[in-house]
Amino acid sequence: MSERDGTSHPNPRASAPRPRPGGLPDRYRMRESEDGRFLVCEEAPRIRVNIHPANAFSESEARELGEGIVLLDGAGSFGPLLDTKKRLYNLDHHEGCERAFTLATCEQALLLVHSGLELAEGDWTIYANEPDLDTVLAIWCLLNFQRVAQLSSRSRDVLFPLIRLEGAIDANGAELAKTCGLPAPVFRETQERLDRLIARESALKSAGTWHEADWSEFTLKSLEDIDSLIYAPMDFQEYASVEEIYGHCEIAPRRIAVACRDRSGIYDVEQNLKDRWGDQLCLVALEKEPGHFTLRRTAALSGIELGPAYDLLNRVDPSVDGRPPSKRWGGSSSIGGSPRVSGTGLGAQEILNTLQAAYTPPRRVQTVRRVLKASIFSIGLMVVATLASLVFNVLPGSVPDSLRDTVRLATFAAVALLVCGAFTPFVSNRRTWLFGWRRPTGRDWLWLVPVPIVAALPNRTWVPQELHGGGEALAAAVATAALAALACEFWFRGLVHGAFLLDSGVQRVGGPWQISVANWVSSILFALVTAVASLFWVAAAPIALLSLFEELIVVFGISLLGGLALGAMRERSLSLWPGVFVQWIAGLATLWCWSNLPASLLSAGPLQ
Repeated sequence: MSERDGTSHPNPRASAPRPRPGGLPDRYRMRESEDGRFLVCEEAPRIRVNIHPANAFSESEARELGEGIVLLDGAGSFGPLLDTKKRLYNLDHHEGCERAFTLATCEQALLLVHSGLELAEGDWTIYANEPDLDTVLAIWCLLNFQRVAQLSSRSRDVLFPLIRLEGAIDANGAELAKTCGLPAPVFRETQERLDRLIARESALKSAGTWHEADWSEFTLKSLEDIDSLIYAPMDFQEYASVEEIYGHCEIAPRRIAVACRDRSGIYDVEQNLKDRWGDQLCLVALEKEPGHFTLRRTAALSGIELGPAYDLLNRVDPSVDGRPPSKRWGGSSSIGGSPRVSGTGLGAQEILNTLQAAYTPPRRVQTVRRVLKASIFSIGLMVVATLASLVFNVLPGSVPDSLRDTVRLATFAAVALLVCGAFTPFVSNRRTWLFGWRRPTGRDWLWLVPVPIVAALPNRTWVPQELHGGGEALAAAVATAALAALACEFWFRGLVHGAFLLDSGVQRVGGPWQISVANWVSSILFALVTAVASLFWVAAAPIALLSLFEELIVVFGISLLGGLALGAMRERSLSLWPGVFVQWIAGLATLWCWSNLPASLLSAGPLQ
């Protein structure tokens, strides 16, 4: 049986570490992300190190970096700081201090680690601006925080004198280094080790290439050199590695999702990752072959199931088109994966972003902002499209009188369609399938088809009002109805609905029926715009049985009902095209209905 079925049996620690010369594992990596280039350690997965000459922050700038910040040896241009509430630490000989009476950066880092700094809780970023030995030793202490407290006596006898001597040299200079208090034999042995560690830095500075060197790579090799002094191969007997960790995200407090690549099975990788993440590990997305991911819930009692992840991944994955229906993310509540045959069209970071969105409810402020943006966009587009459509009323003779109102509606729809068509690729970062630009899937949305058609019959907003003029007017009316259907769907079920796609739960293909936040917002805006746009026709030819206000209320109500049905169709088919087709049919039905309406029911107006 396959791992996806959840019936394969684990074989713990099957994967072996990748040794370096000397028998030590290769624990340090350079990783690229959206935020830049960072150095990381496999055993400290929530810490990343940024080394760049421009890292020099004032205290106010440092506080704007967020929480979980450690500034080393000049990266913070202010005095030493330990802000446990903000999780902001500046380890430095600050400008103007008496260096002889302040611990070096590496000594401050060692004390922090021994004091129990919770580097396993939350994400941390270490900033440095030059990888001299003092800074590199500080980075080593922070990245090895889990091992430092459990070092063997042999390792402690190497590390502690190394840091004490480097601290004395950094504070007082090499000529006063003997005042560090180390016994003479230990001093000589430690000095030899420091000389070996600083040899590459000295060579680069002598050659005048120190500032042109890749400092991140230099730091990585320096950390490996320190490892070779501190550790022995036997210290890593229980160490197991994963080939590549793409990244991680926090999906709940102390609940982490990790994306990685490895040739081992999911259970082997799960065990290896638990050695690093402990009880914080909750979800693993393992890529064994390019584009084929296994999704595994590792914390059975976390209250997190994979269903929401499958739903959202199926919405955003361009490879999920329902042909065949099994071509989708799925599985049990604890293990599943990407489409079996085709794989996924998402990258590892996109999968992590989707997992985070699936389990992190949007903040109310965020939802309110999206509603305001969608409303402002809709109002602005309505004003622009209306002004464009009114041009034909001030250009006499440019359009035949028999087609004037038809052209006005067609112009309104064309402007709206062009704007939405241009904005959608930009807003979606060229992932237009998220906004419904894809082939429909599923069939249960067909049950909703009659609702928009019936709701459209009393609503004359999106159909031409001039039917006299013979075949020319009829052809123009049919074409305009199709254009209006496209504009409405690209506008409301596309842009507006798509803006909320990742922030709220929506219906899925074949899933339970509900009305999502995205559907409510897009439908209400659709109803409001329809009611305002209907003033063109209601004022020109009011229904004899209703007042102007009463007809506007009716238009708003039936538009809201039709919009909710169209929104549900868009969610359950993953596509705009069913709504476009149904809106076009509804427009033709409405056109026929109003063209055959008894003249006695209308005041003088276009339909007469």
